[in-house]
Amino acid sequence: MAKNQATCDPKRHTAFTLSHNKFQRGSESSCQHGKGEESHYFFLGLVVSPTWIRRVRRSYHLQIALVGSLTLALFLLNPINYEDRDRRPDNVLQQIWSIVIEKIPGPASHFLFGSVLACATFVVACLYFSYKDLARHDSKIQKDWWPSVYDMTVAGLPQVIIYIVVNWISWIMFDYRVDLPQRAPSLFEFARDLTIMLIVGDYYIYFEHRTMHHFPVLRDHIHSVHHEYKKVFSWAGGWVHPLEDLAAVVTQVTCPVVFLHPHPLTFWVFVCLWTLLLVDEHSGHDVWWSPYVWLPFSTGGGGAPHDIHHYKPHTNFGFVFCIWDILFCTMKDVTDWYPGKTDFEPWVGAKDLIPVNGFVPPEGWSLYRSEKLKKNE
Repeated sequence: MAKNQATCDPKRHTAFTLSHNKFQRGSESSCQHGKGEESHYFFLGLVVSPTWIRRVRRSYHLQIALVGSLTLALFLLNPINYEDRDRRPDNVLQQIWSIVIEKIPGPASHFLFGSVLACATFVVACLYFSYKDLARHDSKIQKDWWPSVYDMTVAGLPQVIIYIVVNWISWIMFDYRVDLPQRAPSLFEFARDLTIMLIVGDYYIYFEHRTMHHFPVLRDHIHSVHHEYKKVFSWAGGWVHPLEDLAAVVTQVTCPVVFLHPHPLTFWVFVCLWTLLLVDEHSGHDVWWSPYVWLPFSTGGGGAPHDIHHYKPHTNFGFVFCIWDILFCTMKDVTDWYPGKTDFEPWVGAKDLIPVNGFVPPEGWSLYRSEKLKKNE
């Protein structure tokens, strides 16, 4: 364990435990008001208290209602896209699309072509952040710990092998082809569909994430695999239980495949961008192109806000955006503090990677392994 872990003051540890339990009940959040007598408001003949408003906003039942409403709205709007003959292509996108249908019509017509692009994006993005880790780049958030080559290999190599093998086998077994349109989408259609898919997909995955935390059986036996890392790095983003990996894919493709039916070019860009932002979210770096940096009013997600989730797991569930965390009172503002920056480090606890309270946050595989070897000597 880390030095500050081994030498922590028991009184301070007890204080943190009480604070952590209080935090788990939802009293510590960006929606928390000051102590003292609670004020009430008279609105439309009803007495409304801030506590009641916060409870409603944090309610899991409200989440279910909004997911159902959103899905119903998408069903009623389906389909909203044009037929190929009605498209008015943009010159720039048409040039790109013409290259695709002329040069690679065979691979591009396979319905799993987007999956292959997502796999390639995942590997390239992880290598990009691995370079930043090995170069000790200043964009790192928790600068007291850096993943080693061993950490990256243990987390990354199995994922790369599985993704390549699964895509290869699926490509051969399910040789389903789609008709590629001759015309590219207009810039308006492209931007509109990409925005809808990002917003809807992000809300679906926010709901999926909160569901994993809401039910103990899911949290302790499925989502705890992902929370084995309290200090995340790029390859840790895909370190999930197979069932949760499947659930994440469903949240990603439900809107485009079931409801929206976008142009293939728009869908491919979406899956690549979605995968890139997934890696960014778990990279442990605050890079200049992250949505958190360039979206206004701290509404963008990314490494900076989601890094907090892995040591304060009842906050910052968002992915591409933070608007759902802000709306549902689960947002924890980004600060320059993180575990390990002070002389006392909060620690949930772990023993041989068995979930404790649903989460296993070892300080990286290499450090965990060395400490375990010392104990066995």
